[in-house]
Amino acid sequence: MALFSQIFTALLLLQLELHLVGGSEAAPPQTLGCSASAGVPGTAGHNGLPGRDGRDGKVGAAGPKGEKGEPGLSVEGPPGKAGPTGPTGPAGLVGPAGPPGLQGPKGDPGSPGSVPNDLIKPLQSEIQALKARLTTAEKILSFNTFRTVGQKLFMVNKMDATFDKGQKLCSDAGWTLAVPRTEAENKALSEMIIQLGASHAYIGATDREKEGQFVDVHKAPLTFTKWKKGEPNNNKLAEHCAGIFASGEWNDFSCDVNRKIICEVIYKSA
Repeated sequence: MALFSQIFTALLLLQLELHLVGGSEAAPPQTLGCSASAGVPGTAGHNGLPGRDGRDGKVGAAGPKGEKGEPGLSVEGPPGKAGPTGPTGPAGLVGPAGPPGLQGPKGDPGSPGSVPNDLIKPLQSEIQALKARLTTAEKILSFNTFRTVGQKLFMVNKMDATFDKGQKLCSDAGWTLAVPRTEAENKALSEMIIQLGASHAYIGATDREKEGQFVDVHKAPLTFTKWKKGEPNNNKLAEHCAGIFASGEWNDFSCDVNRKIICEVIYKSA
């Protein structure tokens, strides 16, 4: 039955093609002399094969802009992948010092040291020199009044002493018992005596070796004097050390009485 339907369909298609080819040139169909009733329609044929796809049409014009949509949900997406490590940055500034740490434990005692014999004597000499300087410094500190005249510095000790002790006190400090050589120096000594609230002080001159001829502590003759009228008189044959009053005048005194001591030193300014 299926085969018959396919043959019948093919004949119909062939007849249709001949009709299309013959066109108007074909002879008109002859009319039969007797009429006949229409036959029963045949069974519908199968669907033909699908045709080829048509060509794509041209792109149409852009449509109007649509309305703004509703905002999306504020949902944070997952973190992205870590990027590559960047280059090392420059060193930062030094931070503030931290608090001191705890004190560490006491270390073990070290082995006893030894000093070579060739170093002991120089060290001992230096120690002695330092002690001498310290002693000198302590003696300098015992002086409380200073006065400069030219390149000479005068100093007065806080305590009184005899002539010989005063001379030693000055020499131990590297100075000598003061002797005025000019009127300006003589005035400076008298002003220091007044400043101390004293009446007089020893000066570095004696006539112990030859009565009436006063020399300084270096046994050099005096080049300047300012004796009080009638002095020196060697009262009771016991006055062999010179001194100066607050007025600036000189007098010969007993060498064994405690009096103010004035020392001097010559310095050169820088």
